[in-house]
Amino acid sequence: MLVDREPQELLVRETGWSRVKTHLLSSSAARTLCVFIFLLAVVVSLQVASGAYRAEFGGYPDEPAHYITSLMVHDFIAGLDWSSPLQFAVQYYHHYPKVAFGHWPPFFYVVQAVWMFLFSASRASIRLEIAFTTALLGYSVYAECKRWFADFAPAILAGLLTVCIPLVQQYTDEEMAETLLALLCFWAVIFFARYLDSERWQDNVLWGVFFSLAVLTKGNGWLLAGVAPVAVLLTRKFRILLQWQFWIAPAIVALLCIPWQLFTLHMAEQGWTDTSHAGVRYAIFATGQFSLMLLQIAGWPIAIAAVLGIAATVLVPAIRCWLQSARGFWSGAPATAAAAMFALTICTIVFHAIVPAGIEDRKLLIAVPAWVLFAIAGALWIADRFPARGGVWRWRRPVVAAALAVAFGLTSFSIPQQTHYGFEEAARYITSHPGLDRDAILVSDDSVGEGLLISELAMREKRPSNVLVRGTKALAEVDWSGVQYHSLYSTPQQVTKVIDKLHINLVVVDTFPGFRSLEHNRLLRQALQDTSHFQLIAAFPGDSHEGKGKILIYKVRDTA
Repeated sequence: MLVDREPQELLVRETGWSRVKTHLLSSSAARTLCVFIFLLAVVVSLQVASGAYRAEFGGYPDEPAHYITSLMVHDFIAGLDWSSPLQFAVQYYHHYPKVAFGHWPPFFYVVQAVWMFLFSASRASIRLEIAFTTALLGYSVYAECKRWFADFAPAILAGLLTVCIPLVQQYTDEEMAETLLALLCFWAVIFFARYLDSERWQDNVLWGVFFSLAVLTKGNGWLLAGVAPVAVLLTRKFRILLQWQFWIAPAIVALLCIPWQLFTLHMAEQGWTDTSHAGVRYAIFATGQFSLMLLQIAGWPIAIAAVLGIAATVLVPAIRCWLQSARGFWSGAPATAAAAMFALTICTIVFHAIVPAGIEDRKLLIAVPAWVLFAIAGALWIADRFPARGGVWRWRRPVVAAALAVAFGLTSFSIPQQTHYGFEEAARYITSHPGLDRDAILVSDDSVGEGLLISELAMREKRPSNVLVRGTKALAEVDWSGVQYHSLYSTPQQVTKVIDKLHINLVVVDTFPGFRSLEHNRLLRQALQDTSHFQLIAAFPGDSHEGKGKILIYKVRDTA
């Protein structure tokens, strides 16, 4: 049990319902539930404060694709006609061209599809699903910290820190797979550490299962392949490599993950943004950048405590052990749990430095749970430097932990704000006006507007209804990452002819400042000035990260 039961003497004079209630509240399960509910309440409160429940899926460009793909999986299962999944996906993409199944693995979409069945496919429901995952991550850190130190106060602080770190908040506010990936990687490493201690094949099976689920959530999960060798090297438990149980996990991962990875590798590579710079020099540079990001991820007070925790629990014991082994004997190797978490931290940095998929702080979310555990370890190490005499000294651990929390709050805590663009109102307008709910719609935008309108319409209408056409597909050629771009047309008149040829009934554009002005959008805006061909029927003001703007809906006049 993670939490000890209260002394039974508390129940001696209790009778009837009062006694039952006291017993329930004092049980480990009830306290566990209370901790989880507390963390979930904190997470949802932070989401509300950030504006996540009002904002569209526009915090990161991948959000609409994640939502539409999850929705497609839900609708495919709900349709009960599973004879031709490929044809279903093609037809779904025809209506909602943001399906990304194959570019990313399926597990995240399966989880979200199940959630949609249990609750709904609304934006609030999806935000709550991500909040639930974050709270589960915070609770898992709490439980592991309590297992490390057998102390409730540092453990609850660890869980609270985890969900309050701004990077964790950011991806709790967004429809992204990062939080689920971090949770699965953390669970996988926990069970590998337990396997190193117990050498039970059951723990190794769970290590292999969660390893596989991490890979089937995002390809970044392959970084777990480095955890085992690093942890074995640090703990010097080389003999387990000769046991047949050790190879159960690799067999599970190979069976579940390698076929999918080989089949979809060419699609995943489209998201690698720095392939032209891949090599040793890039890896060295990226390692430095990711290391600096990790130090900054929760602020310098947490970073200093984490470095001290790594030194105290991993590096010093490992060096001492290696020096002793050079003299013919060894003892005092790092604890397996600490060694495994250190391996997770190192492998997170090295893997993302080698794979040229861009240098972004979100890739370090996997290392956050380990980083928090080491920060708590460092804080307790500092506290234990004080004398253990009675009086005020017995409060040294709570005082140091509280000082760490205050330092984090003063230097690093913030609530990232989410943006409401106004595509929600535009989608509600289209779906609520008879005659517009089955139109062919062209949506074109310099930033994220295409995906936002597609996801908002799919969320509200009876699927499939509208046929949506993306400007970046019909009027231009753009690669997955947006680096390679070419406009297919050179005059507004050519754009108008394409709109007529595709039988477009509505055109949706916006006036938000984009990160760059795309040529086909400039031509489209010029074409829309022809009032004999296009009629402005609605406008909705909104904000973007770059500034204010409007969403404009044009009706294509019947010129036949």
